[in-house]
Amino acid sequence: MKINFAFLMFLLPLLMQAQGGLFISSGANVVVANSPHIIIENGKFSNDGDFFADNSTVHISGTNTTENSTIGGVSITAFNNLNIEKSSNDVRLDFDIDVDGDLQMNGGDLFLNNSDITLGGDIVGESGSKRITGNSGGAIIKSMTLNMPVGENPGNLGAEITSSENLGSTTIYRRHTQMTNNGNHSIYRHFDIVPTNNIGLDATLRFHYFDEELAGLTESDLEIWQFDGVNWSSKNLNNVNMGANWVEASGFSSFHTLTLAEEMNQALPIELLSFDAQLNERKEVDIFWTTTTEINNDFFSVERSRNGVAFEQIAVVDGAGNSTNTHQYKITDDSPFLGINYYRLKQVDFDGSQTYSIIRTVNIISDERFIAYPNPMNNELHISGDGFSAEGELIIEIYDALGKLVYNNSLAMDAKFNSFTIKEVSELIAGNYFLSIQSPIQQYTFNLVKVRE
Repeated sequence: MKINFAFLMFLLPLLMQAQGGLFISSGANVVVANSPHIIIENGKFSNDGDFFADNSTVHISGTNTTENSTIGGVSITAFNNLNIEKSSNDVRLDFDIDVDGDLQMNGGDLFLNNSDITLGGDIVGESGSKRITGNSGGAIIKSMTLNMPVGENPGNLGAEITSSENLGSTTIYRRHTQMTNNGNHSIYRHFDIVPTNNIGLDATLRFHYFDEELAGLTESDLEIWQFDGVNWSSKNLNNVNMGANWVEASGFSSFHTLTLAEEMNQALPIELLSFDAQLNERKEVDIFWTTTTEINNDFFSVERSRNGVAFEQIAVVDGAGNSTNTHQYKITDDSPFLGINYYRLKQVDFDGSQTYSIIRTVNIISDERFIAYPNPMNNELHISGDGFSAEGELIIEIYDALGKLVYNNSLAMDAKFNSFTIKEVSELIAGNYFLSIQSPIQQYTFNLVKVRE
């Protein structure tokens, strides 16, 4: 079944109001034409099919209880613009969403409820009384290129970055779970900042927050604390403005997990002396690490990623349980990706608690037989090269920053052409992507960036 809102917009060109909610059943396609405003008043937005937003704006309004004012379903909904404007009570996410444009906070809170928001534009109008939050989990995710940024606040998430160095394509996660360690705790906000270039930055971070996130901590005693996967460390503050709710520190050579706290002393279940990954002469990657102390350590999971965001487990290694002796570990990844490989170590306690190491990268370089351009891309992506002349099938796939397959195609290759154009990238939201080209000979990988028009 296909529900086409273009007909409805012909009758009501500016506004469509849905009381009781909008429910898209499995197999249904709801197509919105032009730039209408769709108001969900005192109801739910539930998507089990496909919603094509075009240039529309969806408003969630009314006075319904939070439990009856939800955005969910079993399919990820890609909104253009989304406005939260409850006159009383709040809105709850029950599934991941994408917002290609802006997320406007005009009234009520938006609870993540362990779901993610991938943001193409900005958060607009957020304040302590109408904010995005989610102490049970979930993240707001924003990707963009940061080259020598000055006071750049991607997506208006609240992590304001200045650096004399290029960070390159950078993904920022804002979460509202509380960080705890050795009886200490943070405010209800932390950032994970993942730049492509994450060394020698000498960067400054202005960390924004709301009073409602303080979790009982004394505001004047807050410091910026960073966890690099091994240690917590605090940064000396340059400036503090409690009236405007921000603190600022400089001297960041790299970015990892950052939060605000009075104290976050180190008390990890393992003392990790080193963790590294190196390419060997067989074009394999040796991954090795050393611990000096282990407390209730069940096992290690070695994880690999194509893009530094979506990780998969490639090996499991038993831990030493409880030990004060030095232990050395090593595994070999005998089938790394061509291009950049991201590796991290997950340590798991007997009670299931987990900690993560710093991320290490290894670049596997080969004789490239394809090029992909332009990058950053917008409406088209061109692939050319002599790899098309090989016999057999060429498989082309594009993944988003979360590892979700967003495009795939296969070509029967011959010597008649040496280029291919992907027009479907025009439908993708702004952000980071990963291109995989699998030829009969080998696989080629590219990191892509999609920019807004």
